[in-house]
Amino acid sequence: MKTILQSKRAVPGKAPLTVTSFLQWKHAQKLTRGAGAQLLLSLPHGAVNFAVLEFVRRQMNNLVSQSRYADTINRNFGPGMDFLSSALSTVCCSVVSTPQMMICDNIMAGTYPNLITATTELMKDKGIAGFYTGWWPGIAGKIPSYGLTWTLFEQIKRVRSSMFKRPAKDIENSIMGCMASATTVCIMIPMDTVKTRLVTQMNYPDMVAYKGINDCFRRVLKEEGVGAFYRGLTPRLLSVVPMIGIQFGVYESMKKFMLARDIKTSIEPSRGWGTSKTTMKMRAEEAAIEKGRRDRRLQEMAMEVAADD
Repeated sequence: MKTILQSKRAVPGKAPLTVTSFLQWKHAQKLTRGAGAQLLLSLPHGAVNFAVLEFVRRQMNNLVSQSRYADTINRNFGPGMDFLSSALSTVCCSVVSTPQMMICDNIMAGTYPNLITATTELMKDKGIAGFYTGWWPGIAGKIPSYGLTWTLFEQIKRVRSSMFKRPAKDIENSIMGCMASATTVCIMIPMDTVKTRLVTQMNYPDMVAYKGINDCFRRVLKEEGVGAFYRGLTPRLLSVVPMIGIQFGVYESMKKFMLARDIKTSIEPSRGWGTSKTTMKMRAEEAAIEKGRRDRRLQEMAMEVAADD
């Protein structure tokens, strides 16, 4: 629904599509377009995504561990390193994700009827480059999107902590995740609309093509008004907000579980008649470092899922 609403260009004399338009069968039957292609292509994309993420993270950890300031970097710049590694993996994975986006968005928009036709026509019209038409707008929307979602989540957590002197419950973390993702969607939806317009403009061969992100943004604003950027907002919110809310709730719950396990396995065995205070302190510090590493790994995975829409 989001892709159909965003890709539909204004035609003089015709009312634009809205969410309520899909109550009519002629529009409702379009909602299944691209489902098979999306399912089929998401499997290799997901595998490549996490494989690349793990490789980039490992290489960055190896690089940092060789520095004499490794502990300081991990302690003070851990979240920034996670953001950077996720950003790099997103760029690398765009080799797979961009063709997937081009094929699926164009099937959903009605440019092509199925996966085989979409692949064949894109290759025939522009060659390999045709599969990467939406690379830059896709990257320009994804990386700021998950970074902003995570930043807002952390800020909302701080505000809540200043109001309530107790740890947040899982349901509260989910609600805060929903608030952060909803805000991000509302801010980033114009860029998502521009991306969809650029990717699916082959569906309108009789209209003047957009030359790029800036040209698309200016023309949509001038020809259709601000509202055109937000036509896909409702279905976007309905699909993304619950997903991110559940994701952050599970993330925070796993952090608590792993922290409790670390305390049980690392602190309790340290207590005994033959254990010195120095040894206990060293083991506690090692447990804290390991806990930080696991927290950052969970955070990195959460950020990567938030980026993948």
